[in-house]
Amino acid sequence: MFVTPEYNHSVPAALKNAIDYLFAEWNDKAAGFVSYGVHGGTRSVEHLRLALGEVKVADVRTQVALSLFTDFEITDPTEQGVFRPGPHQEETLGELLDEVVAWSRALAPLRSARPTEAVTV
Repeated sequence: MFVTPEYNHSVPAALKNAIDYLFAEWNDKAAGFVSYGVHGGTRSVEHLRLALGEVKVADVRTQVALSLFTDFEITDPTEQGVFRPGPHQEETLGELLDEVVAWSRALAPLRSARPTEAVTV
């Protein structure tokens, strides 16, 4: 599960760096997304899907997109605010988790078939 804001219409640099740094560890895994931002973080997730595809991650379609206007209570822009997701987000999150679990199980044979690294002594 990736929880990400939208930053300059994309993913935060630190998240992209972590994906690149751990390249092989992502192979044959499943991913789901919870995003937030002015537009629900959807542009961030679209970029994230492309980057994860390159490291052999299967992402699920369902996404929880949290809007700063409807899922957060922000009374002062200089303060953090309060997270108040709409009731529909709970159902979407349930679907998302179910899909990630199903895909993770489906990909398990690929992960177990990977050759282990030879250790030389």
